[in-house]
Order: sequence, then structure tokens, then C-alpha cells
Amino acid sequence: MFQIFDVAQTVPGLEARIAVAVVFTAAAAYFDVFNKKWVPNYLLYAFVAAAVGVNLVFFESSLFWQAIAFGVAAFAVSYPIYKMGQLGGADVYTYSAIAMAIPYLPQPLLAGPQQVPYPFILSVLAPTGIAFIAHMFLRFLPYIYGQAKKGKISLSAQKLAAPAIISAAFIFFTYSLSTLPVALPFTYVAILSFLFVTLIFFSLFKQEIKDSMVETIPLSRVQPEDVLAIEKMDKRLLSKLKLPALLDERAIAAMKKAGMKSAPVYTQMPFFLPYLLFGLLFSVLFGDLMFYLIGGLPLTV
Repeated sequence: MFQIFDVAQTVPGLEARIAVAVVFTAAAAYFDVFNKKWVPNYLLYAFVAAAVGVNLVFFESSLFWQAIAFGVAAFAVSYPIYKMGQLGGADVYTYSAIAMAIPYLPQPLLAGPQQVPYPFILSVLAPTGIAFIAHMFLRFLPYIYGQAKKGKISLSAQKLAAPAIISAAFIFFTYSLSTLPVALPFTYVAILSFLFVTLIFFSLFKQEIKDSMVETIPLSRVQPEDVLAIEKMDKRLLSKLKLPALLDERAIAAMKKAGMKSAPVYTQMPFFLPYLLFGLLFSVLFGDLMFYLIGGLPLTV
């Protein structure tokens, strides 16, 4: 298998690293769900400190610097997404801390050794993403059905353009796979088909889904870290005040100074850390999901 990184064959203190990652991610997920998506800063900073600490306790020079590099890379990739209002700040720190705590996972807890050619944090992405997409699909499918029954959804040619392009790309991709001289695992085909269906669904009803998460609230209730629905704002006012999607104290003060009484805010955005916890648990127990799908190996305990 092509090696993208110099993958460590053994990781000292692996059980302790897993414990740190699971305990702190579970705690962050708890606050994400039961504390209105507000994870205490002290917990996030403690997670990062523990991730660095476990590398110092089980110090191995090359692995230590790889772990730090993976954490920095995870932060560098996810932080701009957070600033665009598409990811929570707690998600960024948690994602980066996991990358440092477990740089590689050569031996899952309930499966055999795996030669996965990339850092462990990338293995966590697949089950995390699938769980998130599946839940969002199940969450919004009844809502879209209800809106359609009320006649509040119309399908214009412009709206159908993106799904049509996606469908054409999927047909071409499927045809290309069918020409390969190998039999693709059923699970691979099933997951790929599911992702295609959900991609069509979210591209077709993107605006309706976004609108369902927006609420116009009094400016007195707007807080730093809230995500502004900039598409609902007056473009001239938005440009004049230089309002970002992710609100901070300066932006809120500017809105108050401009005499705004309310603002459209994404108050119903979904939480993410429980899905990240699921992806982490799946990966530490069974290993890399793509290892099973592409390798065609059975997923057994």
C-alpha cells in the first residue's frame, strides 16, 4: 500500500492516549448537547494540554514531532472553516487534540493490525461524516416532506441544475467503477449510494434547510460566537459595518451603534461533537473504515 506518511508501527502508551482522547471528547460532546453547544474553554485547553502531556510522558522524538505537526495541521485546516461560521470553535480544538493524542493507530482494540498509510485523525473522518450526514438526513427529511405537503417548496430549473450535475457525475463514476476488473464490496456500494442520495437531497433543499435554522432575535440576545445569517441581511449595511458570519464583540457593538434592534442568527445549527465522538470510538475499536470498504474485508469483532 502506498505510504503517504512514515507511519509508526508501534505507538507507546497507546491505551493511555486512547483514554485521554475518548474521555475529553466525551466530555466535550456532553457540553455540546446539554449546554446549548457551549463547551467550556477550560475543558478544551485541558484537552490540548493532556494531548501534549501524553506525548511527553511516552516520549519518542520522531513520534512527538509528528503528533505536534498533525495537531497544528488539523487546527490550520479547521480554523478557517470555524471563522466562516461552518464549524464550532470547540470542534477545532477537539479535532486538533485528538490528532495529537493519537497520531497513529496500528492496532485497533477489537480488530487485527492495520497498515493505514495516513494519520489516525483522517480515519476518524469517515465514520464521523457518515454519522453526521445520516442524522441530518433523518432530521430534515420529515421537515421537507411537511413543507412540500403545505405547498411551500417549488422546484425551478435553477434549483434542479446542481442535482442534475451531481447525478451525471455519479452515473459516470458508477460506470467507471463497473469497468474495473474487481468486485466491489456491497458495503462500499451501499455507502456510496447513500451518500449520493443525501447529496442530492441537501443540494436540492439547501435553502429550505438553511432557512429552518435561522431565527430573527433581539440584538440583546446576540452573543459572540453566534453565526449571522448574512444572506438575510441588507447587503449595503453588511458591507458598511463589515460584519463577518461569525460574530464577535466588535461586530455586535457595530450593529448596536447602527441602531439595529434584531438580527437573523443561526440558532438551530446542529451540534457536531457527538458525531466526532462516534467516529473516534468506531475507529479506536475497529480501525479505519476505508480499510474495510476498499479492502473488501469483513467488519467483525
